[in-house]
Amino acid sequence: MKRTVSWLVSSVLLSGLAMNTAVADSQQKAGQPIEQSMKPYQADYVITRGDSEYGEGYRYLEVSPEDEWQLRTKSDISWFILSDTREARSVFIVDEENSRLEPREFIYMRTGTGSDKSFHGEFKPNEKKVRNVDTGRMLGVNWEDALFDEANVTEQLRVDLASGAETFKYRLVDEKGQEDEYRFEVLTTEELSLPYGEVEAIKVGRIRDNNRRQTFFWFAPELNYVMVKMKQFKEGDEQATMSLKSLSM
Repeated sequence: MKRTVSWLVSSVLLSGLAMNTAVADSQQKAGQPIEQSMKPYQADYVITRGDSEYGEGYRYLEVSPEDEWQLRTKSDISWFILSDTREARSVFIVDEENSRLEPREFIYMRTGTGSDKSFHGEFKPNEKKVRNVDTGRMLGVNWEDALFDEANVTEQLRVDLASGAETFKYRLVDEKGQEDEYRFEVLTTEELSLPYGEVEAIKVGRIRDNNRRQTFFWFAPELNYVMVKMKQFKEGDEQATMSLKSLSM
């Protein structure tokens, strides 16, 4: 159970969304420009399963005077004698012409029960390469068009939802320094009752070839498309839920 919950937090706070060219499979619709979607915020979450609370997490997005963005995420989970803490930092710039986030640096750290893990990647857009800072080696990543890291891709999804897109496909570098591709689709709009309050949110599902595990995300247009909830199921059983507790914008 502990492993399931910690995986869930990693996939959401880092993004559970990490991927390639946004809206590659959809028609762009009229929506708000990227400069409106991308605004600093801090979102705090509570992590539960059923009526039990396991921990908390946050996402903190800020921008420097030089227009360099930084996303920081952290999750803390404890269950009896088990613990799991995960932190990530993504540094990126915004390409307004293509409505795209371009990563420059990605740092991931995991500590707690079991083995500690970390990864530090440097993105080199001019060379279309990603370097493992710890080893000095280049990763075997196929960087053809857009490439994201496993933290900032959630921010890219927010931008694409605001544009009106309904299907998404992204290529990413994950917390292990490996390349992956994720697909998502808009499912419906729902009214949610969260610790934060009542909000209307767009429900997005992850498309998997194997349906043993299901993952759903909710983004609230009235809160500038900030992610307000995520729920993970395995073989039909709820594994964990992450819900918005407070938001500063």
